[in-house]
Amino acid sequence: MKRTTPVLARIALATGCLLMIGSCSQSKLGPRATFDAFEQALAGGEHYKLNALSSKASLDYFSGLQPWILRGDEASIKGLSDFDRYMIYMIRMRLDFLERSDWEDWNESLLSEAKPHPIGGYLAELLDDAFFDTSLGTIESIGDVTAGRLLRKGAPVGVSLGFSLEDGEWKINLARFFRDRFDRQLKPYLSDRYRNRDRLWEMLTETYGERANRSLMASRLD
Repeated sequence: MKRTTPVLARIALATGCLLMIGSCSQSKLGPRATFDAFEQALAGGEHYKLNALSSKASLDYFSGLQPWILRGDEASIKGLSDFDRYMIYMIRMRLDFLERSDWEDWNESLLSEAKPHPIGGYLAELLDDAFFDTSLGTIESIGDVTAGRLLRKGAPVGVSLGFSLEDGEWKINLARFFRDRFDRQLKPYLSDRYRNRDRLWEMLTETYGERANRSLMASRLD
């Protein structure tokens, strides 16, 4: 997948784009065709199309995460799982160019009847990083698990992409993919060296330096 769409245009899709959702149906696609449609949507910056390609569990997860991205503060976020905190911090880090009015508009859209799509432009940078120049290896089904290795220039990136068959259509387990990717990144920090320390924060500061500062813990609406 190639980066093509300006960030500001993509983030607009997070704040209420409800057009063309009926055209996003990917009826009777196999897992590989679903992945190809996923990459095509990413390449074109059409993130609203990813909703029709993602599993119900993924849609539920990203629907529930958005209020935390906007309103979560240090005290409330502290009680979340390491993975949830990671996703909130990573998304906030990549949206540091937004003005307060942008956050307020997004918040209003969450509170309205016409809510934004669970998966939208606010995930653009994370999706670009994860799927840039990738392809899908052999897809295998073992029991009720169907997945294929994600490759970059023919080499495994270390994480597989899973699929679920829902109402006769194959969907990408996007939230699970990010969870598996996070677990792989955090693994080196599970050693005794980081005992009694915030392993997640250690990982972020060592990886991103000054970009991982305590402002990531603050509500975007305060």
